Amino acid sequence: MIFDFSKIKLTENNALIFTAYLPSMNQDLEKLWNPLSNQEKTQAEKFINKPLRDRYVMSHGLLRYLLSFYVGSKPHEIEYSVNQFGKPFLKEESSRVQFNMSHSKDYAAYIMALDCQVGIDIEWKDKTINFEEISDLVLSPGEINSFHKLTPEGKFQTFYDIWTKKEAIVKAIGDGLSYPIKTIEIMNSTNNVKGCYTTADRNTFHWSALQNLDDYAGAVALEHKVDKLIQIDMTTHQIINH
Repeated sequence: MIFDFSKIKLTENNALIFTAYLPSMNQDLEKLWNPLSNQEKTQAEKFINKPLRDRYVMSHGLLRYLLSFYVGSKPHEIEYSVNQFGKPFLKEESSRVQFNMSHSKDYAAYIMALDCQVGIDIEWKDKTINFEEISDLVLSPGEINSFHKLTPEGKFQTFYDIWTKKEAIVKAIGDGLSYPIKTIEIMNSTNNVKGCYTTADRNTFHWSALQNLDDYAGAVALEHKVDKLIQIDMTTHQIINH
């Protein structure tokens, strides 16, 4: 059964984070398919693998139901536009709601705020990734020095921790892969749960790690600091205040 979004209010003083374990939504698959746009349905049908297709349908359908409550439109009426780097936003120019989504393996994650650019990233911790090969592409010079001093397990956990925070920041900035991600310094922060990053043009983005994700890592980033980050698990209905 789809989560009752009316339980949680979106205000100027908070930002809402939603996570969903997609396999638990299988019974709602048809309900989540119906409001998708023709473009989304066409994209879904391109997946040869049924589990991947179903995850796409559920993650995008959930986003429509989520936005519909806070925007005040029906799920099928939600329309998106994208900036030049592909970041989606609501086509309705008068809407104050900013959002972002991410999905990896069996989980989807969403963030919403009012009048505030936001980003979110969630990643399944894949132990087959060769961190040594790709660390130079993601980490700053200072982070690389610290990273190579860690144990193999430390590298595994730290890499995903840094990666998700940087991805969330880049998505909030809205520049996509064009942003020089290696200039973002995360690893040597004094606090690995919350922090901030200031861009070259002096814009500050506040990041926070997601909680209770087991085999996943996740993070959010916001253009403005809010009084409260509320993380809601749509599967268990657990609510966490950051």
